[in-house]
Amino acid sequence: MPGKLSLMGVLCGLMLLAACSDEAVEPKRKFISFKLDNGVLLSEQRNSAYYMPGDLTDADPANDYSQLLVAGYSYGQDVINIRVFSDQPQITPGVYSNMMGGTAMFLEEKATGDRLVADDNYGSITVVIHQVQDSLAIGEFSGNLVNMTDGSIKAVNDGYFKMIYKKFP
Repeated sequence: MPGKLSLMGVLCGLMLLAACSDEAVEPKRKFISFKLDNGVLLSEQRNSAYYMPGDLTDADPANDYSQLLVAGYSYGQDVINIRVFSDQPQITPGVYSNMMGGTAMFLEEKATGDRLVADDNYGSITVVIHQVQDSLAIGEFSGNLVNMTDGSIKAVNDGYFKMIYKKFP
């Protein structure tokens, strides 16, 4: 009887581990969320991410870089776009900033029509990539967006995303 109990315990443990590993492959939620000044913007359903690794197999050096594009709509129908750019063929965990070029954030507020920007010329945005593998991109971001209508600055804090991405050649 003791042998049967320990065998059942091992089987139950293996089943529990198998169930946990399935959850890790597919996130329960995919989202973009952040604080903009004092408000919170959240995109849970209408969002997408695309990852384009560099192509080192051809003779064209202009396409050796990689990009991760994260896009969504807030519940208020604000358009959110975050672009992470690397001059390397793969995006790896690390810090990416618009000060290094290519990385950017764009937000179009539906209520006002204002376009808020942090790109190579305006504002500041820093994106920390934690994971880009197995079709899952996880990261956080913060910075200051410039309102292109009136020049005011809007602070972005506590920004996070967890997205399933599509890979393009």
